[in-house]
Amino acid sequence: MLSLALHPDRTLVATGQVGKEPYICIWNSFDMKTVSILKDGHSHGIGSLTFSKDGMRLVSVGLDPNNIINVWDWKKGKLLCTVKGHSDRIFDCQFNPFRINSLVSCGVKHIKFWSICGNALTAKKGIFGKAGDIQTMLCLAFGTEDLTYTGTLGGDIYVWKGINLLRVINDAHQSSIYGMDTCEDGFATASKDGCVRIWDVDFQPISTINLRETNEGYPGMSIRSVQWRGDRILVGTNDGEVMEVFVRERDKPRVVVQGHAEGELWALAVHPKKPIFATGSDDQSVRIWSVGDNTLLAKTEMENGVRSVAFSSDGSHLAVGMADGSFKVLTTRDLSDVIHIKDRNEVIHEMKYSPDGNYLAVGSNDNYVDIYAMASRYKKVGQCSGSSSFITHIDWSEDSKYLQTNSGAAERLFYKMPG
Repeated sequence: MLSLALHPDRTLVATGQVGKEPYICIWNSFDMKTVSILKDGHSHGIGSLTFSKDGMRLVSVGLDPNNIINVWDWKKGKLLCTVKGHSDRIFDCQFNPFRINSLVSCGVKHIKFWSICGNALTAKKGIFGKAGDIQTMLCLAFGTEDLTYTGTLGGDIYVWKGINLLRVINDAHQSSIYGMDTCEDGFATASKDGCVRIWDVDFQPISTINLRETNEGYPGMSIRSVQWRGDRILVGTNDGEVMEVFVRERDKPRVVVQGHAEGELWALAVHPKKPIFATGSDDQSVRIWSVGDNTLLAKTEMENGVRSVAFSSDGSHLAVGMADGSFKVLTTRDLSDVIHIKDRNEVIHEMKYSPDGNYLAVGSNDNYVDIYAMASRYKKVGQCSGSSSFITHIDWSEDSKYLQTNSGAAERLFYKMPG
């Protein structure tokens, strides 16, 4: 899923996916039932979704070379109008809540103001003039009196009157502005610099919340989305967290959701004795979770994407296989390093400890399974060859004397441990 939009009734949600023939799904957030599916409108993926103010229409932006913009009557599943959005990437596209048949889209060094007339979408390009440099714009919000606000890659906020750039709020953030939100009290902006800034209705600064400096913050935290209602601010981060911040207790955000961020999640292992499990993904992190309430218990960063994890038979060690052909062993207690070994050049897709706790089998895309002795500080003591393709699965016999493997060529091979 790449895009998400909340319906004005705050019950329905639209999501857009990636793929050759991506579709939009509208579903009820309370019972998780699908309400409508919109197909055949895009290729490659759907990068942006927004409902109109009355909730009757939905605008979507594709990831194809033409960045197609579609406007839907989502209840009927009908495509109302479609147009080539721009030759460069569009990052945001929204209905103007103050003008019923108007849209604004922005992206790589452009902004367009669209009018809907029947089944046609016509655009006027934004005029930068001498008010500011042409910049890439990542997000937008609307004000009264025909004002539009855009957050830029450089951390500035551009203020538009109609299609003309009126003024620039320089250095609104120290880095790229990823999100903007409007409410009756003003505006909130979110940035790569880890800060949320609160602005009044005239876009004058009120306060700054640096989430990196809070009890849940960390170096490199980037805020990707924001919503401000009353005394509460909801933010989404680059690491897949959703946090709730109370304006009066801004240094104590509450973590609502945690998970892996960019890339795919490949690795999963359940602890042999405790109600916990480990995961690893392309975001280069390893995380330990509670089975009971799915809360995050511990997290550590790796040097490469993680493709496999395995607990030792006593649960004291956690082996982590990575995309560069290396693997690392961590202590389960605090995720501190035990050893880092690189004997292969291809990704480590599968790892298994022997039931007796003496050995670790490591399978790679080099078509080999390497055997390491746990008691000898993971010294390599053997190698299983013969597979004609990459290793997909490894399994030990209960007595730890035999090993079987599957490969990408659908082979099933058996090996006997020496002694």
